[in-house]
Amino acid sequence: MTLWQRFVEVNRPGPPENSISFRTASVLAVLLGIGACWSEGELSPAVSLFAVVATVVGNIVAYRRRSDPWPGVKPVLAVCAVGGFVWFLLTVTHHATPGDIASVEAPLAVLFAWVLSTHAFDVPSRRDVAYSLAGSTALIAVAAAQSVDLALGGWVLAWVACCVWGLVAMWQSVSQTEGVPWRSLLVAGGLVAVAAVLLVGILPAPRVSTSLIFTASSADAAPVTSPSGLTDGSAALPAHAASATGRTGVGGFLGFAKSLDTADRVALGNEVLMRVRATRPNYWVGQTFDLWNGQSWVQSANPVDGPRTEKVTGGSPFLIPTYPDQVAPLASGTEDVQTFYLAQGGPNLVFHADNAQRVYLETHTVTVTPDGTITSGTSMGPGTIYTVVSTDSAATPAQLEAATAPVAIAQADDRDGWGPAEQARYLQLPHPDARVTALAQSITKGIGSPGDADPRSYAKVEAIDNWMAGHIRYTTDIPPLAAGTDAVDSFLFGTRRGYCEQISTATVVMLRSLGIPAREAVGYVPGPFNPITDLYDIQAKDAHAWVQVWFPGYGWQNFDPTADVPLANPVPGTVLASSLGRGLTRLPWIPIGLVAGVVVVVLVVRTRRANRPATWAHQVAADLSRGGARIGLPRRPDETLTDYGGRLGRALPERASDIAGVTVLVERATYGGIEPSANQIAGALRVTRGIRSVPRRQRRDGSDGQPVPTAPHGSTSGPGAGQDAPWASASSNEAPAASSGR
Repeated sequence: MTLWQRFVEVNRPGPPENSISFRTASVLAVLLGIGACWSEGELSPAVSLFAVVATVVGNIVAYRRRSDPWPGVKPVLAVCAVGGFVWFLLTVTHHATPGDIASVEAPLAVLFAWVLSTHAFDVPSRRDVAYSLAGSTALIAVAAAQSVDLALGGWVLAWVACCVWGLVAMWQSVSQTEGVPWRSLLVAGGLVAVAAVLLVGILPAPRVSTSLIFTASSADAAPVTSPSGLTDGSAALPAHAASATGRTGVGGFLGFAKSLDTADRVALGNEVLMRVRATRPNYWVGQTFDLWNGQSWVQSANPVDGPRTEKVTGGSPFLIPTYPDQVAPLASGTEDVQTFYLAQGGPNLVFHADNAQRVYLETHTVTVTPDGTITSGTSMGPGTIYTVVSTDSAATPAQLEAATAPVAIAQADDRDGWGPAEQARYLQLPHPDARVTALAQSITKGIGSPGDADPRSYAKVEAIDNWMAGHIRYTTDIPPLAAGTDAVDSFLFGTRRGYCEQISTATVVMLRSLGIPAREAVGYVPGPFNPITDLYDIQAKDAHAWVQVWFPGYGWQNFDPTADVPLANPVPGTVLASSLGRGLTRLPWIPIGLVAGVVVVVLVVRTRRANRPATWAHQVAADLSRGGARIGLPRRPDETLTDYGGRLGRALPERASDIAGVTVLVERATYGGIEPSANQIAGALRVTRGIRSVPRRQRRDGSDGQPVPTAPHGSTSGPGAGQDAPWASASSNEAPAASSGR
């Protein structure tokens, strides 16, 4: 056979596939794959519409021509497939970025959609329909590569249902059978679900690659025209302090403004604002504040008019400049990559871990203030994606304690450019407060040497942080703050009730009263970790305020009495187990237990009723069989009740007469038509109940060679024998005794 002949033989269509159910499932699976790619932005609406129409029309035409396919359709489809691959290679060559997988995914989705939609015109046989069903997997995989939430789950579940439907329909077509194997499907589905959960559970903690060039997009972006350079989510609205009496009805963090009023109340919800994939969980800072006026925090350096504010141009990635008060020459640090996916429109703040080095964002310019606040030149709407690469300078307690030694401080201050002006900026207080200073000194009493020239000490910071955690009640229901009242003094020596703004502010003021440079930071802490997407779901309630303290050689370090950020990304199995545990503890176990108890009782009653013998004769036979099994004499399938009763009587000579009478009563009723009286039935059941509960013993059927005592059929020995037995009134003349052969 020549090569051409072999090629023709391999591509010869098989028998026509007549199963409409199989074809329908295959078409729906492909359509769902196209829809999933469209929902993730991998296919444009025009391409998606063309693929849907071509897939439906092609399958209809192929079904009508399944017995007589057009001879020239395969060469035409081959040309279309080759053209699609050529387009894909040219597109990737000219537009894809080396190392950026995302720049290849969209052309790949178009290629798969093109191949499957053109292939739809040539699906005459079962093999071709199965190819379409399997090919839809590629579209789902491409869509999943870009998914950052569980919205794709609906498409995937529908696609899985169509695949199962298609496999069952193909099995029915092959075996020429009817009906759906529900039991097999349920068992297989359960096993697959369990295997999937176990697979997710054993996966290691996610690791973010630092070798890729990250994608960036600014959906619905518009230039920021506000003179402050900071907006609360709309380019037309300048930043302002959120107020409980304003249009939002919520005070606190909603605006991320140039000021932070600690007298405002907060009521933040569970709405997901953004999702974050990060090298490690961290404090994702938006702004910091250095100037405290007794009730509000403000930024002393104007983001635009300040002399050292810098606009960075040149396009993504933007290289972030460093300032003496922003980042010191780090003694140590590791690269920390964070990618933010905005689910809701937000301020044009670029949230990031401390010490941002590069920002990947689709905008023309970013603004960097001396304190490290980064803002975008365009607004950020839902769908915006940006990546920040930071240098993680988190240090151990031992390192920070060593960094605050007097000699180390003197050397580091000279090296870092941390002069008197910088220290004064982060030691500023509106007025001296003797009570606050005395409290801070009492908390740190005995820490450090009295003769230290510089009061900075990690141990003092830790002592105040621990005191705040143990002496403050966390609540958002704070009392009103009277006009002209110092918020920290009222908080520490009044209610001691508050949330993160009040607690962090009081901590900063106490540290400054001891001469320790500190500032207020606001942003987000990690929300719940999703083990399916490997992303942190940042909710509105994850907005947070915390304390940053300057340490020579390590820069700003985060301290927080009210929140605990993990040191590393969690293992998915731990997250699943924790979520399951929290879910179980929240269930109303008392109502569930009552309902479960009722269900168990109903099932037991129904089971007993279903297993109850239909008649008294069946009950008698069941009791005798149960008693015989207890002494090692099970009833044989071909053995009549009379024969079995005789064998049982020889094993139980003391009950032989009763057993014989009972079997005679059953045989007469069954074969002779003589229905016994109620007393006779009750007496027979009383006898057999005693037999079914006889003590267990070894077999006594004579198989061990020992003779088995027997009793004559008419023996009067044993209880209830003779004329006292309940069946005695049924004489042998009323019906012939059943023979042993029946």
